[in-house]
Amino acid sequence: MNIALVHDSFTQYGGAERVIEQLHEIFPAAPVYTLVLDRKFRKKYRSWDIRASWLQIFYNFFSQFKYFLPFIPLAVMSLDLSKYDIVISSSSGFVKNIKLPESVMHINYCHTPTRFLWTDAGYLAQETPVWIRPIVRLFLKWMKKWDYNGAQRVTRFIANSKEVQRRIKAYYHTDSMVIYPGIDTEFWHPTRKKTNYFLLAGRLQAHKKNDLIVEIFNELGWPLRLAGTGRQEKYLKSIAKPNITFLGQLSDEQLRDEYSGALAFIYPQIEDFGLMPLEAAACATATIAYSEGGASETIVPGVTGELFEKRSKEKIKDILTNWQALNYRNFQLQNQAKKFSRRLFKENITNFINTNLNENSGRP
Repeated sequence: MNIALVHDSFTQYGGAERVIEQLHEIFPAAPVYTLVLDRKFRKKYRSWDIRASWLQIFYNFFSQFKYFLPFIPLAVMSLDLSKYDIVISSSSGFVKNIKLPESVMHINYCHTPTRFLWTDAGYLAQETPVWIRPIVRLFLKWMKKWDYNGAQRVTRFIANSKEVQRRIKAYYHTDSMVIYPGIDTEFWHPTRKKTNYFLLAGRLQAHKKNDLIVEIFNELGWPLRLAGTGRQEKYLKSIAKPNITFLGQLSDEQLRDEYSGALAFIYPQIEDFGLMPLEAAACATATIAYSEGGASETIVPGVTGELFEKRSKEKIKDILTNWQALNYRNFQLQNQAKKFSRRLFKENITNFINTNLNENSGRP
Protein backbone atom coordinates (compact mmCIF):
# COMPACT_ATOMS: atom_id res chain seq x y z
CA MET A 1 0.00 0.00 0.00
CA ASN A 2 1.09 3.56 -0.74
CA ILE A 3 1.16 5.20 2.72
CA ALA A 4 1.85 8.76 3.91
CA LEU A 5 2.19 10.12 7.43
CA VAL A 6 1.10 13.60 8.50
CA HIS A 7 2.11 15.51 11.65
CA ASP A 8 0.93 18.94 12.82
CA SER A 9 4.35 20.59 13.09
CA PHE A 10 7.87 19.96 14.31
CA THR A 11 8.31 23.03 16.52
CA GLN A 12 8.77 21.42 19.94
CA TYR A 13 9.51 17.95 21.23
CA GLY A 14 6.96 16.08 23.31
CA GLY A 15 4.70 13.04 23.40
CA ALA A 16 3.21 13.70 19.95
CA GLU A 17 6.68 13.71 18.41
CA ARG A 18 7.51 10.41 20.10
CA VAL A 19 4.35 8.94 18.54
CA ILE A 20 5.17 10.11 15.01
CA GLU A 21 8.64 8.58 15.48
CA GLN A 22 7.04 5.24 16.30
CA LEU A 23 4.69 5.49 13.33
CA HIS A 24 7.71 6.20 11.15
CA GLU A 25 9.42 3.10 12.53
CA ILE A 26 6.41 1.05 11.38
CA PHE A 27 6.39 2.75 7.95
CA PRO A 28 9.97 3.93 7.37
CA ALA A 29 9.48 4.49 3.64
CA ALA A 30 6.45 6.76 4.12
CA PRO A 31 6.93 10.48 3.51
CA VAL A 32 5.98 12.72 6.44
CA TYR A 33 3.92 15.80 5.59
CA THR A 34 3.83 18.67 8.08
CA LEU A 35 3.10 22.37 8.31
CA VAL A 36 6.59 23.46 9.39
CA LEU A 37 9.88 21.90 10.47
CA ASP A 38 12.00 23.88 12.93
CA ARG A 39 15.72 23.95 12.12
CA LYS A 40 16.60 22.37 15.49
CA PHE A 41 14.97 19.11 14.30
CA ARG A 42 16.58 18.94 10.85
CA LYS A 43 19.56 16.92 12.03
CA LYS A 44 17.43 14.61 14.18
CA TYR A 45 15.16 13.73 11.26
CA ARG A 46 17.67 14.09 8.44
CA SER A 47 17.00 10.54 7.16
CA TRP A 48 13.24 11.16 6.89
CA ASP A 49 11.41 12.33 3.80
CA ILE A 50 9.74 15.36 5.39
CA ARG A 51 7.60 17.58 3.17
CA ALA A 52 6.59 20.90 4.74
CA SER A 53 3.78 23.17 3.60
CA TRP A 54 4.31 26.60 2.02
CA LEU A 55 4.26 28.07 5.54
CA GLN A 56 7.84 26.84 5.86
CA ILE A 57 9.06 29.70 3.65
CA PHE A 58 7.81 32.28 6.15
CA TYR A 59 8.66 30.21 9.22
CA ASN A 60 12.32 30.16 8.16
CA PHE A 61 12.42 33.92 8.75
CA PHE A 62 10.01 34.18 11.69
CA SER A 63 9.79 31.10 13.88
CA GLN A 64 6.89 32.10 16.15
CA PHE A 65 4.42 29.51 14.92
CA LYS A 66 1.44 30.74 16.96
CA TYR A 67 1.33 33.92 14.83
CA PHE A 68 0.65 31.81 11.72
CA LEU A 69 -2.75 30.72 13.06
CA PRO A 70 -4.85 32.66 10.48
CA PHE A 71 -3.01 30.90 7.63
CA ILE A 72 -3.08 27.35 9.01
CA PRO A 73 -6.39 26.29 7.40
CA LEU A 74 -5.08 27.30 3.96
CA ALA A 75 -1.78 25.51 4.57
CA VAL A 76 -3.54 22.33 5.71
CA MET A 77 -5.83 22.30 2.68
CA SER A 78 -2.83 22.80 0.39
CA LEU A 79 -1.24 19.49 1.40
CA ASP A 80 -1.73 17.20 -1.61
CA LEU A 81 -2.04 13.58 -0.48
CA SER A 82 -4.45 12.38 -3.17
CA LYS A 83 -2.01 9.82 -4.62
CA TYR A 84 -1.84 7.69 -1.46
CA ASP A 85 -3.93 4.68 -0.48
CA ILE A 86 -3.68 5.30 3.27
CA VAL A 87 -2.91 8.52 5.12
CA ILE A 88 -2.14 8.32 8.84
CA SER A 89 -2.23 11.68 10.61
CA SER A 90 -0.96 12.30 14.13
CA SER A 91 -2.61 15.42 15.44
CA SER A 92 -3.61 17.51 18.43
CA GLY A 93 -4.35 20.41 16.13
CA PHE A 94 -5.24 20.77 12.50
CA VAL A 95 -3.80 18.24 10.07
CA LYS A 96 -6.71 15.86 10.62
CA ASN A 97 -8.61 18.42 8.48
CA ILE A 98 -6.74 17.51 5.29
CA LYS A 99 -9.05 16.97 2.36
CA LEU A 100 -8.68 13.62 0.59
CA PRO A 101 -10.50 11.71 -2.13
CA GLU A 102 -13.05 9.21 -0.80
CA SER A 103 -10.86 6.38 -2.10
CA VAL A 104 -8.08 7.31 0.39
CA MET A 105 -8.38 5.85 3.88
CA HIS A 106 -7.60 8.52 6.48
CA ILE A 107 -6.70 7.23 9.95
CA ASN A 108 -6.23 9.95 12.54
CA TYR A 109 -4.26 9.25 15.71
CA CYS A 110 -5.82 11.93 17.91
CA HIS A 111 -3.86 13.25 20.89
CA THR A 112 -6.83 15.52 21.64
CA PRO A 113 -9.44 17.52 19.73
CA THR A 114 -7.89 20.92 19.03
CA ARG A 115 -7.37 22.13 22.58
CA PHE A 116 -7.85 25.88 22.34
CA LEU A 117 -11.01 25.44 20.26
CA TRP A 118 -12.75 22.90 22.49
CA THR A 119 -11.30 22.65 26.00
CA ASP A 120 -8.96 25.54 26.82
CA ALA A 121 -11.11 28.53 27.69
CA GLY A 122 -8.06 30.48 28.85
CA TYR A 123 -6.34 30.48 25.47
CA LEU A 124 -7.37 34.03 24.51
CA ALA A 125 -6.26 35.48 27.84
CA GLN A 126 -2.86 33.80 27.59
CA GLU A 127 -2.02 34.29 23.94
CA THR A 128 -3.61 37.47 22.53
CA PRO A 129 -3.60 41.19 23.41
CA VAL A 130 -6.88 42.63 24.72
CA TRP A 131 -7.46 44.90 21.73
CA ILE A 132 -7.52 42.06 19.20
CA ARG A 133 -9.57 39.52 21.16
CA PRO A 134 -12.97 40.34 19.56
CA ILE A 135 -11.50 39.64 16.10
CA VAL A 136 -9.82 36.48 17.31
CA ARG A 137 -13.09 35.26 18.87
CA LEU A 138 -14.84 35.56 15.50
CA PHE A 139 -12.01 33.75 13.75
CA LEU A 140 -11.96 30.95 16.33
CA LYS A 141 -15.73 30.55 15.97
CA TRP A 142 -15.19 29.94 12.26
CA MET A 143 -12.23 27.64 12.98
CA LYS A 144 -14.36 25.56 15.32
CA LYS A 145 -16.81 24.84 12.49
CA TRP A 146 -13.92 24.12 10.13
CA ASP A 147 -12.36 21.75 12.65
CA TYR A 148 -15.63 19.92 13.24
CA ASN A 149 -16.29 19.51 9.51
CA GLY A 150 -12.76 18.25 8.97
CA ALA A 151 -13.21 15.63 11.67
CA GLN A 152 -16.26 14.28 9.85
CA ARG A 153 -14.07 13.41 6.86
CA VAL A 154 -11.73 11.16 8.88
CA THR A 155 -12.26 7.50 8.02
CA ARG A 156 -11.24 6.13 11.44
CA PHE A 157 -10.18 7.82 14.67
CA ILE A 158 -7.68 6.37 17.12
CA ALA A 159 -7.69 8.02 20.57
CA ASN A 160 -4.54 8.01 22.67
CA SER A 161 -6.57 7.50 25.89
CA LYS A 162 -10.10 6.94 27.17
CA GLU A 163 -10.10 10.62 28.18
CA VAL A 164 -9.48 11.64 24.55
CA GLN A 165 -11.98 9.05 23.34
CA ARG A 166 -14.63 10.82 25.44
CA ARG A 167 -13.63 14.19 23.96
CA ILE A 168 -13.81 12.89 20.39
CA LYS A 169 -17.32 11.63 21.04
CA ALA A 170 -18.39 14.84 22.80
CA TYR A 171 -16.94 17.35 20.32
CA TYR A 172 -16.84 15.49 16.99
CA HIS A 173 -19.77 13.13 17.62
CA THR A 174 -17.88 10.14 16.32
CA ASP A 175 -16.47 6.91 17.71
CA SER A 176 -12.83 5.97 18.12
CA MET A 177 -10.59 3.11 19.19
CA VAL A 178 -8.17 3.61 22.10
CA ILE A 179 -4.56 2.66 21.37
CA TYR A 180 -2.20 3.90 24.05
CA PRO A 181 1.15 5.43 23.03
CA GLY A 182 4.22 3.37 23.84
CA ILE A 183 7.40 4.05 25.76
CA ASP A 184 10.80 2.51 25.13
CA THR A 185 10.95 0.11 28.07
CA GLU A 186 14.47 -0.92 27.11
CA PHE A 187 15.78 2.62 27.34
CA TRP A 188 13.83 3.71 30.42
CA HIS A 189 15.25 1.76 33.36
CA PRO A 190 16.82 2.58 36.75
CA THR A 191 20.32 4.00 36.49
CA ARG A 192 21.07 5.04 40.07
CA LYS A 193 19.89 4.76 43.67
CA LYS A 194 17.24 6.96 45.24
CA THR A 195 18.37 10.36 46.52
CA ASN A 196 16.59 12.85 48.78
CA TYR A 197 14.62 14.90 46.22
CA PHE A 198 11.31 15.01 44.36
CA LEU A 199 11.10 15.61 40.61
CA LEU A 200 8.87 17.84 38.48
CA ALA A 201 9.45 17.75 34.71
CA GLY A 202 7.97 18.89 31.41
CA ARG A 203 7.17 22.19 29.73
CA LEU A 204 7.03 25.04 32.25
CA GLN A 205 3.70 26.58 31.26
CA ALA A 206 0.85 27.98 33.34
CA HIS A 207 -1.66 25.21 32.65
CA LYS A 208 0.77 22.60 33.99
CA LYS A 209 0.23 23.93 37.55
CA ASN A 210 3.95 23.84 38.34
CA ASP A 211 3.54 27.01 40.43
CA LEU A 212 1.34 25.13 42.91
CA ILE A 213 4.06 22.52 43.47
CA VAL A 214 6.76 25.18 43.81
CA GLU A 215 4.67 26.95 46.45
CA ILE A 216 4.19 23.69 48.36
CA PHE A 217 7.90 22.90 48.36
CA ASN A 218 8.68 26.49 49.34
CA GLU A 219 6.60 25.87 52.46
CA LEU A 220 7.99 22.39 53.14
CA GLY A 221 11.60 23.39 52.49
CA TRP A 222 12.25 19.99 50.85
CA PRO A 223 14.46 19.48 47.77
CA LEU A 224 12.57 19.75 44.49
CA ARG A 225 14.21 19.50 41.07
CA LEU A 226 12.53 20.94 37.96
CA ALA A 227 13.47 19.68 34.50
CA GLY A 228 12.31 21.58 31.42
CA THR A 229 11.83 25.07 30.05
CA GLY A 230 8.88 27.22 29.04
CA ARG A 231 7.08 30.54 29.27
CA GLN A 232 6.56 30.25 33.02
CA GLU A 233 10.21 29.52 33.80
CA LYS A 234 11.15 33.10 34.71
CA TYR A 235 8.17 33.45 37.03
CA LEU A 236 8.81 30.12 38.75
CA LYS A 237 12.44 31.06 39.34
CA SER A 238 11.32 34.36 40.84
CA ILE A 239 9.16 32.67 43.49
CA ALA A 240 11.33 29.60 44.17
CA LYS A 241 13.39 29.28 47.35
CA PRO A 242 16.93 27.83 47.43
CA ASN A 243 15.66 24.28 48.06
CA ILE A 244 14.33 24.25 44.47
CA THR A 245 16.73 23.52 41.61
CA PHE A 246 16.05 24.32 37.95
CA LEU A 247 17.76 21.84 35.62
CA GLY A 248 16.76 23.32 32.25
CA GLN A 249 16.23 21.17 29.17
CA LEU A 250 17.62 17.67 29.69
CA SER A 251 18.56 14.91 27.29
CA ASP A 252 16.67 11.64 27.64
CA GLU A 253 19.73 10.13 29.29
CA GLN A 254 19.85 12.92 31.87
CA LEU A 255 16.11 12.70 32.47
CA ARG A 256 16.42 8.95 33.00
CA ASP A 257 18.95 9.61 35.77
CA GLU A 258 16.64 12.19 37.35
CA TYR A 259 13.69 9.80 37.29
CA SER A 260 15.82 7.05 38.81
CA GLY A 261 17.15 9.12 41.70
CA ALA A 262 13.86 10.77 42.67
CA LEU A 263 11.77 9.73 45.66
CA ALA A 264 8.72 10.45 43.50
CA PHE A 265 7.76 12.11 40.23
CA ILE A 266 5.08 14.81 40.59
CA TYR A 267 2.52 15.31 37.83
CA PRO A 268 -0.06 18.00 38.75
CA GLN A 269 -1.50 18.77 35.30
CA ILE A 270 -4.35 17.35 33.25
CA GLU A 271 -2.84 15.56 30.25
CA ASP A 272 -4.51 13.85 27.34
CA PHE A 273 -2.45 10.76 28.10
CA GLY A 274 0.94 11.58 29.57
CA LEU A 275 3.99 9.43 28.89
CA MET A 276 6.12 10.76 31.74
CA PRO A 277 4.56 8.80 34.65
CA LEU A 278 5.19 5.63 32.65
CA GLU A 279 8.80 6.63 31.95
CA ALA A 280 9.21 7.25 35.68
CA ALA A 281 7.65 3.86 36.50
CA ALA A 282 10.05 2.13 34.10
CA CYS A 283 12.84 3.83 36.07
CA ALA A 284 11.32 2.38 39.28
CA THR A 285 9.90 5.69 40.51
CA ALA A 286 6.28 6.14 41.58
CA THR A 287 4.21 9.19 40.62
CA ILE A 288 2.03 11.60 42.59
CA ALA A 289 -0.52 12.89 40.07
CA TYR A 290 -3.76 14.76 39.59
CA SER A 291 -6.58 12.25 39.17
CA GLU A 292 -8.05 13.70 35.97
CA GLY A 293 -6.93 12.99 32.42
CA GLY A 294 -4.63 10.27 31.19
CA ALA A 295 -2.77 9.78 34.49
CA SER A 296 -5.83 8.05 35.94
CA GLU A 297 -5.50 5.39 33.22
CA THR A 298 -1.84 4.57 33.82
CA ILE A 299 -1.23 5.03 37.57
CA VAL A 300 -2.43 2.30 39.93
CA PRO A 301 -2.97 3.89 43.37
CA GLY A 302 -0.97 2.18 46.08
CA VAL A 303 1.03 0.25 43.48
CA THR A 304 2.63 2.69 41.04
CA GLY A 305 1.79 5.98 42.72
CA GLU A 306 -0.98 8.05 44.26
CA LEU A 307 -3.69 10.31 42.83
CA PHE A 308 -5.12 13.48 44.36
CA GLU A 309 -8.65 14.56 43.41
CA LYS A 310 -8.32 18.22 44.35
CA ARG A 311 -5.41 20.53 43.63
CA SER A 312 -5.26 21.70 47.23
CA LYS A 313 -2.02 22.31 49.10
CA GLU A 314 -3.34 20.39 52.07
CA LYS A 315 -4.13 17.24 50.08
CA ILE A 316 -0.83 17.21 48.21
CA LYS A 317 1.12 17.96 51.39
CA ASP A 318 -0.65 15.07 53.10
CA ILE A 319 0.51 12.66 50.38
CA LEU A 320 4.05 14.06 50.48
CA THR A 321 4.46 13.95 54.27
CA ASN A 322 3.32 10.32 54.34
CA TRP A 323 5.38 9.32 51.31
CA GLN A 324 7.56 6.23 51.56
CA ALA A 325 9.30 5.46 48.27
CA LEU A 326 10.09 1.91 49.42
CA ASN A 327 6.37 1.10 49.54
CA TYR A 328 6.35 1.03 45.73
CA ARG A 329 8.05 -2.11 44.46
CA ASN A 330 10.36 -1.92 41.48
CA PHE A 331 8.94 -4.97 39.71
CA GLN A 332 5.35 -3.68 40.01
CA LEU A 333 6.33 -0.26 38.66
CA GLN A 334 8.22 -1.76 35.73
CA ASN A 335 5.52 -4.32 34.96
CA GLN A 336 2.97 -1.51 34.70
CA ALA A 337 5.26 0.39 32.31
CA LYS A 338 5.63 -2.70 30.13
CA LYS A 339 1.88 -2.71 29.51
CA PHE A 340 2.50 0.49 27.51
CA SER A 341 5.53 -0.57 25.48
CA ARG A 342 6.48 0.55 21.99
CA ARG A 343 6.17 -3.05 20.83
CA LEU A 344 2.52 -3.23 21.89
CA PHE A 345 1.80 0.16 20.32
CA LYS A 346 3.22 -0.97 16.98
CA GLU A 347 1.34 -4.27 17.09
CA ASN A 348 -1.95 -2.55 17.90
CA ILE A 349 -1.53 0.08 15.17
CA THR A 350 -0.67 -2.56 12.57
CA ASN A 351 -3.61 -4.75 13.58
CA PHE A 352 -5.96 -1.76 13.49
CA ILE A 353 -4.90 -0.83 9.96
CA ASN A 354 -5.11 -4.41 8.70
CA THR A 355 -8.57 -4.87 10.23
CA ASN A 356 -9.89 -1.72 8.60
CA LEU A 357 -8.33 -2.65 5.25
CA ASN A 358 -10.07 -6.01 5.39
CA GLU A 359 -13.40 -4.40 6.24
CA ASN A 360 -13.08 -1.88 3.43
CA SER A 361 -12.17 -4.54 0.89
CA GLY A 362 -15.16 -6.67 1.85
CA ARG A 363 -13.09 -9.55 3.20
CA PRO A 364 -14.32 -11.24 6.40
